[in-house]
Amino acid sequence: MAACATPQAPTQLPGQPPPAPPPPPEAQVQTRDGVTPPFMRGQDIVRVGLLLPFSLRPQDASALYNAAELALFDHGGANTLLIPRDAGSDEAAAAAAASALVNDGADIIIGPVLRDGVSGAGAIARRSNIPVIGFSSDRTVAGNGVYLLSFQLEDEIDRIVSFAASRNLQTIALLAPSNEYGRRVQEALNAEARLRGVTVVQSRLYNRTDADASAAASALALALRNTPAQALLIAESGTVLRSIGTALVQSGVSQRQTRFIGTSAWAGDAQREPSLAGGWYVASEPSARTNFEQRYQSTYSREPTRLASLAYDAVALTSLLTRDGANGITRNSLENSEGFAGSDGLFRFRPSGAIERGMAIMEVGQNQISVLDPAPRRFEGRPS
Repeated sequence: MAACATPQAPTQLPGQPPPAPPPPPEAQVQTRDGVTPPFMRGQDIVRVGLLLPFSLRPQDASALYNAAELALFDHGGANTLLIPRDAGSDEAAAAAAASALVNDGADIIIGPVLRDGVSGAGAIARRSNIPVIGFSSDRTVAGNGVYLLSFQLEDEIDRIVSFAASRNLQTIALLAPSNEYGRRVQEALNAEARLRGVTVVQSRLYNRTDADASAAASALALALRNTPAQALLIAESGTVLRSIGTALVQSGVSQRQTRFIGTSAWAGDAQREPSLAGGWYVASEPSARTNFEQRYQSTYSREPTRLASLAYDAVALTSLLTRDGANGITRNSLENSEGFAGSDGLFRFRPSGAIERGMAIMEVGQNQISVLDPAPRRFEGRPS
């Protein structure tokens, strides 16, 4: 196993993130190879381009940059240079920023977050054979040197449905919002159910408000009296999730007959709602995530955002592959079938550019969460 994110104490505390634009001209020198700060002249520099949403989502961008910087201090060599640029708000802006990073001499580009941004950056980077590790969850923008280090909804549905089937839960109902996320859940559930011999007996999509979600839950509870389901997949989070749980219990749905199950969207909310006690949901390896959050908190005196660990892992992985120089960044090394140990547990990249994660099944208790089925410690076979 190639471990890329075992937290260690940094040799010094990282500073604050830079502004959205690249470093000012007086802080850098443009050589034939690319951007070279004066203090790095003469070194074999590994240049890591960061395309982050500084202007569009500054809070997320700040957390992602902090995490990237933390990974650099934890794992990077003295010859690694982070080059941040604003990804902008659309495909064209990301493409322009990626083009600037190519001119800066970037050996790899990390980011952007949004689908269109990854598409734009990837189109530019491919021309120069520069790998991109983007954070979008849309698999359609991956491949041919573009990798997605993100949380893949389809893999989550695979994990939770296969686990439910292993516990002899053969009929499932669905509650999900009537938006892109909910429709992806519905499509993934139907596909996975066919593979596992599971029957989807009811599906209800709703406008994502507390009131509409509660009404949909009550209506589904009534329908389940005539067509029972052994499990109910609730693809929600926050107050909407808690409203659904309350409405289901008040409408007479008991987990003795219908097990509530969920995606990683449950994390942080499920234990706050007593009606969800006994439910299961899929999550990243909790111990690895806890270690990252503690490291981030101790360094920056604030909690990381959910996506911050992606930037940490991307930079840590780059540092692992470039111990002997930038030539270590290849498609073969990125697609290592044994995978890597990251801040959210085990992961590896498929040849398609999509990510495969080792995920755990969590059980909701009264004011606590426990691991019901741990994440795998290693991958079996080669990724498809």
